[in-house]
Amino acid sequence: MLRAFPGLVFPAVLPLALALLSAACTGEAKDTGSDAPPINQDDTSVVTCAGTAPVASELVVENYGLYPFEDGDAPALKVAATGTDDDGDLHRMDLVVWWDDVVDGAVDTSGEGTTSGIIAMDPDPCGTFAATYALLFEVDGIRFDYATAYEFAAEVYDDAGLVSGQIVADGVTPNMDGSDG
Repeated sequence: MLRAFPGLVFPAVLPLALALLSAACTGEAKDTGSDAPPINQDDTSVVTCAGTAPVASELVVENYGLYPFEDGDAPALKVAATGTDDDGDLHRMDLVVWWDDVVDGAVDTSGEGTTSGIIAMDPDPCGTFAATYALLFEVDGIRFDYATAYEFAAEVYDDAGLVSGQIVADGVTPNMDGSDG
């Protein structure tokens, strides 16, 4: 027996089958007139975008109702940021948010923000010019109080690691039952 691929076994008739196939394929190569480029599966080049920083264009803070978190259903607050990028490299993006309970148009961002983790929006590099990324926060009366106004600041990072300017929005956390606060 001959093993060509792990798990696939070819029987002893393989040499006869190969002989028949090679006899049938002895014709000369013909020009088909196709203008298609050759397929190059060994191409490992990296597609790079132009290096334009993204722009955080919208930040929405809203009640998400009850959500099944790991420790059970709890009220959730959704923070969604929309970013745009002229060079299209939001195919992978990251969102960082900060918040405080003083609604004054500014959020202290001197500490470490909550990072969403990079999410792949589209497998096509340099083809995503706008994307929205949302985070859900559990409102448990500890990290976030119920029915309380908070202000959020957000930054959007693109695939190249370039960062947008900050955008600020406020919202009210839900009540304990998930209803609007």
